[in-house]
Amino acid sequence: MRIFFVAVFDEENRSTNNSQARGFEAAGHEVFRYSFRDRAAAIGDKNRDMELVDVVDKHSPDLVVFSKCAEIDLNAIVEICSRHRSCYWYMDPITSLREDYVQKAKHCTFAVTAIPNTLESFLRVNKNSFLVYEGFDHTVDKPHDIEKQFDVSFIGSLHSERNAMLSNLDPNVVNITSAYGTMHAQAVCASRINLNVSTSGAASDRVFKVMAAGGFLMSTDWEGRSEMFVDGEHLVIYHDKSDLQEKITYYLNHSVEADLIASAGLKEVQKYNRDEWAKSIIKLAQEV
Repeated sequence: MRIFFVAVFDEENRSTNNSQARGFEAAGHEVFRYSFRDRAAAIGDKNRDMELVDVVDKHSPDLVVFSKCAEIDLNAIVEICSRHRSCYWYMDPITSLREDYVQKAKHCTFAVTAIPNTLESFLRVNKNSFLVYEGFDHTVDKPHDIEKQFDVSFIGSLHSERNAMLSNLDPNVVNITSAYGTMHAQAVCASRINLNVSTSGAASDRVFKVMAAGGFLMSTDWEGRSEMFVDGEHLVIYHDKSDLQEKITYYLNHSVEADLIASAGLKEVQKYNRDEWAKSIIKLAQEV
């Protein structure tokens, strides 16, 4: 299958689209990468949109995959979808879901979201809408033999909700920023406890990345979690700040138990790597 992937690609491998494209290729498909933000920076948004329509037609792919594509004009996507089998991919929390994204998904052959509580919005306009978790990049999100440096850490930015939950704990939570690719996995492995705060009832790819690197994960709960991971077996769910403090104290004093949970989580999360994500997209393309 020839896949035209309209997404964000970078040499630093920060974008998840890089590993998704590799997943398509690992499944034996040919991928043309169109980095829409780079093209806009080079020729402007309007010229980029006209170029995109023309380039897709010239390539005549079996499937066009749009990765959110916030900056691309709806009319360009409608025109492409009128002539080509297409997939709209959405991966952000429901608080970031805009109506123009939903309208773009409406015109695609099918839509796929990584967030359970956004699925209904897509089904409202496109009956061929499905849930596929974003998962992790198994080429970089993997265990490293690194000495523990931190008792408790959070990898990412601390906005107000996260900061309120993670501040004034004992021991203090170490906030690790600007950790991407291998650096993210190394940070996970350097931490005895890795924390996550689910955003708007959803799990970001942080959950999968931490578990895939063999980290012991503690997180607030999210919609659909029980269908994937068992609390106390693959990860630990905390319900509020008091519960979080109690469980931090417990697992720092019961490291063997934490290690067993991390090992079980590492095994269970393997079904959500990006190769599996790509296989799911291809299967949907063939069935819809």
